[in-house]
Amino acid sequence: MRKSVPLLRAAAFMLAAALSLPLVQAAEAAWPFSDVPADAWYAPAAEYTVQHGLMAGTDPGLFSPDAVMTRGMLVTILYRMAGSPSLEDENLGYPFADVPGDSWCADGVYWARLEGFAAGYGGDRFGPDDPVTREQLSAILWRYAGCPQGTEAEPFADQASIASWAGDAVDWARSAGLIAGKPGNLFDPAGQATRAEGAVILSHYHQLAAQAPEEPGTPEVPAVPEEPDDPIEAEPEPDPWEGLVALNPYDREAFVVENGFLTYTGDAASFVGIDVSAHQGLIDWDRVAAAGVDFAMIRAGYRGYTQGGIYQDPYFTYNITHALRAGLDVGIYFYSQATAPEEAREEALQTLAWVEGYDITYPVVFDWERVSGENSRTDQVSGQAITACAQVFCSLVEEAGYTAMTYGSPSKVGDDLDLPQLSQYGFWLAHYTIGWRPTGFAYHFDMWQYSSSGAVDGIDGRVDLNLCLTDWSAARGE
Repeated sequence: MRKSVPLLRAAAFMLAAALSLPLVQAAEAAWPFSDVPADAWYAPAAEYTVQHGLMAGTDPGLFSPDAVMTRGMLVTILYRMAGSPSLEDENLGYPFADVPGDSWCADGVYWARLEGFAAGYGGDRFGPDDPVTREQLSAILWRYAGCPQGTEAEPFADQASIASWAGDAVDWARSAGLIAGKPGNLFDPAGQATRAEGAVILSHYHQLAAQAPEEPGTPEVPAVPEEPDDPIEAEPEPDPWEGLVALNPYDREAFVVENGFLTYTGDAASFVGIDVSAHQGLIDWDRVAAAGVDFAMIRAGYRGYTQGGIYQDPYFTYNITHALRAGLDVGIYFYSQATAPEEAREEALQTLAWVEGYDITYPVVFDWERVSGENSRTDQVSGQAITACAQVFCSLVEEAGYTAMTYGSPSKVGDDLDLPQLSQYGFWLAHYTIGWRPTGFAYHFDMWQYSSSGAVDGIDGRVDLNLCLTDWSAARGE
């Protein structure tokens, strides 16, 4: 099994390649380079990267600060930072016509593709000699770092020009101090990254890595779905919705573990599933299917919790395409931070646009989760407002011909979701019980997310495990 790269390892940076054309080794006494003035804004970074083996000169005595950084250079550096992992056991396929297997950057390019750090253009072209744009550089480093969450700040003047797939990465890169704006509060997303800019970014990143814990956490952007607040099963409170919401009909004795997954042997359907997003990185969907997984709930996108921008999950297209190709049933979830029905409508319409043309056989889910903190725009949103948002989202989904569903944990039901007002839609329960014991949740649910720490072949690291107790094809009358 391919191992995911332990990110932000300071020691790995000592293995980095030079960020250049064919390089000439920098002599210890050769500093300063003749083309790097001592008072240049990038001079300290250039010196740092050379001293730490991250970059070298392009010619004797030259650093070439204004030369562009290419895509091939960048992924080769990251590959060597990761310790040049062996690719002998991987089925590389060499799909890029412009990167033959014996090219100087082939290992870096195909490793980056396998790990999900960098993809090509149109399926058969990588563009190894193409200049790296500022938004591409941000996105590749962000993915390499494990898609950490950044802090949204005042938008750049050209914020609308930043691609949706790069928005999170730019937020992270700026909040981490890796990349700054240009005069006039411009980010210049399509601007070419020079070697000088690369030196600044890589030196900052190297220093950030050296300060990080050895095994940093890998929070998702945002963390989806949340860890429910009540991982230990609790007895339900007296029923406030008696007669308004269907009760939990399942036989507690019929929940059994088979082949590493929770299943149900009673009088209901039983399908094994997972839910995934960019947090899982590049997934081998054929191996997931072979492991016994029947369905996947795939994050299409999310809304930011501070400024409220809508972004597509960076792995959405890859995940849905390959999950369907592997024969899995697929459902969709959108991580909502809507504060009013108008925003929920916007989220629903965007989600429907993203999924158009795909064979969606499982529900499309409204996943609203409260984010606390002084910068959170959703911290004080009322349960009544959240329920209204769910109604708008779900009604639009159903009008479009899909099955709508809401998501929540026992501690959120009642506070954030008023189930009687949403009883016409399916419900996805998030409740992690000790030893996967049957949940004591009092009301009916169609799916149960019972673990956030599952292990499935084909996925590096943890993944949420789910049990579906509804046959959606039968529900649709197929």
